[in-house]
Amino acid sequence: MRLRLAIVLMLLLAGGTIAVDRVSPAKPARLSTVSLAPDAGLLTCPYLTEPNARAYLQLANIGAGPSSVRVTIGAANGPPIVVTTSVPASGTSSMGIPAGAASRAGAAIEFSGGEVVATHMLFLPKTTTPIARAGGAAAAPCARAGGEDVVVTGATTLGSDATLALFNPGAADADVSVSLIADGRVFQPFRLSRRVIQSRTREDFRLGDYAFNARTLTAIVHANAGRVVAEGLIRSATGVELLPGQIPANEVVAIAGQSGAGSTIGVTVIGNDDSGIDARILNASSQISVGGFPPSLPPEVGRFFAVPDQGSMAPAAYDFRVSVGSPIVAETTWTSSGSGTEDVASLPGVEPASQWAAVIGAFQPGTVTRAVIVNPRGVPSTVHITTIGPSGPTTQDLSIPSGRLADVAIGKGAGTFAVVVNADGPVAFGLRSVAFNANGGVSVAITGEAFTAPSSEAVVIDQRTGIPATISLR
Repeated sequence: MRLRLAIVLMLLLAGGTIAVDRVSPAKPARLSTVSLAPDAGLLTCPYLTEPNARAYLQLANIGAGPSSVRVTIGAANGPPIVVTTSVPASGTSSMGIPAGAASRAGAAIEFSGGEVVATHMLFLPKTTTPIARAGGAAAAPCARAGGEDVVVTGATTLGSDATLALFNPGAADADVSVSLIADGRVFQPFRLSRRVIQSRTREDFRLGDYAFNARTLTAIVHANAGRVVAEGLIRSATGVELLPGQIPANEVVAIAGQSGAGSTIGVTVIGNDDSGIDARILNASSQISVGGFPPSLPPEVGRFFAVPDQGSMAPAAYDFRVSVGSPIVAETTWTSSGSGTEDVASLPGVEPASQWAAVIGAFQPGTVTRAVIVNPRGVPSTVHITTIGPSGPTTQDLSIPSGRLADVAIGKGAGTFAVVVNADGPVAFGLRSVAFNANGGVSVAITGEAFTAPSSEAVVIDQRTGIPATISLR
């Protein structure tokens, strides 16, 4: 009897326990941690330094919050040099390159928070040996790593020194091959095939060793593995200039900061097919078809010609549109003079976009800084311009008629100037600074960086695994 009673009590207790488990409320789930992911990015400056040159770096934060910036520079000896700084929202910063940097170094600029654009500038002295080369100033925007093909165009080795720099900002080695288009002929040098560019290093290639005395020269950098940033440096008897890498596109706007004598434009087909191209020249008051321009160009062939004077040597722009076939790249070059000196400047062609930003440094008291904004569309464009100068931010609005450009005053004198352009449709944007005095001349120009306004993102941490997941809130 006692055994039966014990068994019954055990069954009743077990049943009660099961019943309690079934009706008890579930334990509350642990909440995930949600925070906003800061904007971040990586910019690369291949030709940060050159032997005997003064080098500078300008930064601008066009974002809504402060930005923490880390600049890594190749050192002459030992590990890379790391410089950290903070740039406030709507703020700029200019820095000289530390003395311990290598004479041929590139830089990787990492930022967290805000939205950063950067420009690097070189001031090279005149040389007389082994060949006379003029000194001067050169500037180019620091770029994000591009696609499989990055193109440097507008170079020449006829009476000039042309060097191609490849910088690998990645954490792994990159495998690249370089082909050349020289005066309409295509070269694929064996020594430029399957070259390995180690992580965070720069490799230089003298283009004259592969294409001697070429009047026009284009380098196509193909990434077999990884990504690199490409940039050209041209030194001649008339000046020095940096040529940024471009991504081929089906519409390219090439801005010439000055028209008339000494101003040239070139367009090159990048691909294996003919390109059917419509071409227009735009100025502040009119647009016209480009006389003598062929309706199509063969693959890997360029067309180069002078930029006609638009009145008082005013700026001009070319709008090239590919109707069928391979994409294109373009480059403009012009020579400015004053006070018995002269300096050369150039701008790569850009694909139109609705949002742009750029920063440039002015180093002489009499420097004039201006922006050229081009509207290639068939309707007027409303443009909002924000300038961040030494005296703080200012804004202005303007309407650019269809197929016209606007030449806008940005600042006068020394200082760092950043410009943000927001338009209601695709436009092209370039920034230039010019000064001449008894000590020499400075004429530099850069295109802006096209960007998309960042959207908030939620970072959700899964408490079970600790793994973050990013979810767009748009």
